[in-house]
Amino acid sequence: MEVVRRLTNRIVIASVLPAIAWAQLQTEAKPKPAEPLDYNTVIANISTADMRSAMKKSWQHGLNPKLYWTDWLETNYSKGANIRSAANKAFLKMLQDLYGGEVNPQFVGYDIKFVKKDFLSAKQLRAVVLASGNDASNLMDEVAPQNAPYQATREGYLKIYPSCTDGSWVDITPVNVPLRVYSKHPVISQIKKRLAIMGYRFVNMNETFDGDLLNAVTDIQWGLRIKPDGEISPKGKVWQFLSVPCSERVRQLQVDMEKMRWFPQYFEDRYIFVNLAMSYFILMDVSNPDYNRVMSFRTVNGRPSRKSPTMRDLVEKVILNPFWTVPPTIFSEDKVNDLKVLTKPQIREYFDSHHYEVWSGDFRRRIDPTTIDWMGLSQGRVNYDIAIRQLPHLGNALGVVKFDLTNGFLIYLHDTNQRELFDVPMRQLSSGCIRLEKPFDLAEYLLEDTAWDRKTIESMVARPGEVMTKSTEIPIPKAKQTPVYTAYLTSMMSSDGVVRFVDDIYGQNNAIKRYLTPLFVEPRTVNVGEIN
Repeated sequence: MEVVRRLTNRIVIASVLPAIAWAQLQTEAKPKPAEPLDYNTVIANISTADMRSAMKKSWQHGLNPKLYWTDWLETNYSKGANIRSAANKAFLKMLQDLYGGEVNPQFVGYDIKFVKKDFLSAKQLRAVVLASGNDASNLMDEVAPQNAPYQATREGYLKIYPSCTDGSWVDITPVNVPLRVYSKHPVISQIKKRLAIMGYRFVNMNETFDGDLLNAVTDIQWGLRIKPDGEISPKGKVWQFLSVPCSERVRQLQVDMEKMRWFPQYFEDRYIFVNLAMSYFILMDVSNPDYNRVMSFRTVNGRPSRKSPTMRDLVEKVILNPFWTVPPTIFSEDKVNDLKVLTKPQIREYFDSHHYEVWSGDFRRRIDPTTIDWMGLSQGRVNYDIAIRQLPHLGNALGVVKFDLTNGFLIYLHDTNQRELFDVPMRQLSSGCIRLEKPFDLAEYLLEDTAWDRKTIESMVARPGEVMTKSTEIPIPKAKQTPVYTAYLTSMMSSDGVVRFVDDIYGQNNAIKRYLTPLFVEPRTVNVGEIN
């Protein structure tokens, strides 16, 4: 079964600070720069030994301990030298990196719509120190992101990292014969051991390719964005997947944890999270203390050349029967190129068959598309202030439901006229917007307790063959306006305990690696028991 089905219940609400401390944090204004002495005073009751212990365990959050508790600090600490000032500085640096990231997101790429977070003010940090009982390790855990995607990725990291250090993750030599159901080969037991480390379950760890291995291979092939056939082919993508070293998998998880540090430390009681790398949508609502509500389904999002952005936004409006105004990139790179080679009768047919219209840039005047010099426009010989708009109908590129966000990048959530794409493993296919497998479910949720129930919503949208001349815009009640988080996470542990990995076709991970200090992974250097 595809990864989205396994991840449905994995996004859980992380533990929160004690109510009094968190309330104090919430009432603070935007963090203001404070003198270093203020921070030193805040951590004055934490011993150097306690800070040392916490910094040496910072690997548990994907940070390199050597970046903070250096060899110089260790040497002088063992000599009994006074290193308090240097230890304070290193400890605060660790907390800052843990809270907001070691990497400045603005260095990564144009698709990252975050700036580096300011660290907690001294007053805010004091509240967290008190809540943690002046314990450095507890403080480290509380300052770390509490949002659910970070916690899920960290759990995957803590599951995989020990296998790199205790020697249980061993290299597997590929074989030159296909492996499929009922195959028997000594390498199959090695494959099962590797996949068991990742969380896949096997009744028998023998040399037979059984149903458990078939399920695991099929799941991996979905993640590799290839049509599953349940076979491990010589020199195929599954072998490539199995050949990735443990240290690289740890690095992948480390990078994804870093991404979630750019986001708010806590998510709201109700939010939408879209994983752009795995192409799935999840809505979490724990605003009712009696029960949690979860909605999950597949998405189609931006292709590598037109990436969906990593960002935080807010869904404010549901639009039934939306017009689609062709975005500038699609207009110049797709539509103009299509039209420039057509004759006037063909241009007319193109617009009529797709229910397109040409309008002036201010949408006050409709223009005959056959009067436009499309070839001249493509060559830059002429310039027009025009837009192409598609009328609402079932074949509209936005489908029949659109969810307006607040960003200025022309990115939104919407239905689609290509619903067959939800059944394919490779779903990074859009021009940046996020297409939803179940838009009516989301519309019903956002508009519940209003006059717009499911039956009314469905009665208002275009029928087969019907072309509409207007849209219906429905403001979402303020209480149900929902934050939308989009992130490109290529690794995460899901509710079944399986750590899943997908390829980084956006190239985001490599960009982050240039700035993120790697972990030092050496066999038998970490006590697995330290994880707990």
